Amino acid sequence: MKGRYLLPLLVFNLLVSCIPNNKVVYLQDKSEGALLDTLLKPEYPDYQLQVGDILNIDVKSSDPTIALIFKPSSLASNQAMLANNAADVNYLNGYPIDIYGNLELPLVGKLEMAGLTLKEAKELVEQEVKKYITDAYIQVRLGGIRYSALGEFNRPGRYAILQSQVTIFEAIANAGDLTVLANRQKALLIRQYGDGAKLHEIDLTDRNIFNSSFYYLRPNDQLYLEPLPVRQFGSGVGVTGFQTVTTLLSAISSALLIMVSLNRL
Repeated sequence: MKGRYLLPLLVFNLLVSCIPNNKVVYLQDKSEGALLDTLLKPEYPDYQLQVGDILNIDVKSSDPTIALIFKPSSLASNQAMLANNAADVNYLNGYPIDIYGNLELPLVGKLEMAGLTLKEAKELVEQEVKKYITDAYIQVRLGGIRYSALGEFNRPGRYAILQSQVTIFEAIANAGDLTVLANRQKALLIRQYGDGAKLHEIDLTDRNIFNSSFYYLRPNDQLYLEPLPVRQFGSGVGVTGFQTVTTLLSAISSALLIMVSLNRL
């Protein structure tokens, strides 16, 4: 008698384990072509520096010896590390903003940086450095965009991309893309603000993400992708229709053999 329930249970398990395309495909048209062939200008407000950010400050002058004072260490001495992990080189050769929001430069001393934009930070550094080097040319850049990828990523971990702007899709690609089990409709973004952190929910399957302030990552963002509910039924998920049908037929054949064996008992 028990065997008669085995086949329906197996069929139900496989059916609920199939993941439809609308759960997997990025940037779906959910607004009837409103964004198709439209020039998009994603929001990218001026980033305000925070505690823990690392700035690359490059000072050039007609007197290169004086300019070397502002280089914490030589990149030449860290070539091996540069080949293995560029983010570590930025940490060694950059200027971190400490827990009090200050950055310390040789000769100049401490400068309050937290809350400033990069443009404002450059103006402040330029103003102070030119007290010592009148012909100084100064560049101030972020030492890359650091973020964490957690949950259903193919390569979860902490990453640094050496760019001034990074989209959320570039960050996902850098972490090996998402697994088929990732819940793309409920991606969680933990973002740091001046007075704390906020948790935001993002739908990666909706093209309207282009109009979101979360399209671009900010330094120290954390992305978390939870698994779809199908995860609780096991890992036998049909990724494609052919695989699902093949798995289903195999399960039915096995179930029939078990039922026949049980009926003979």
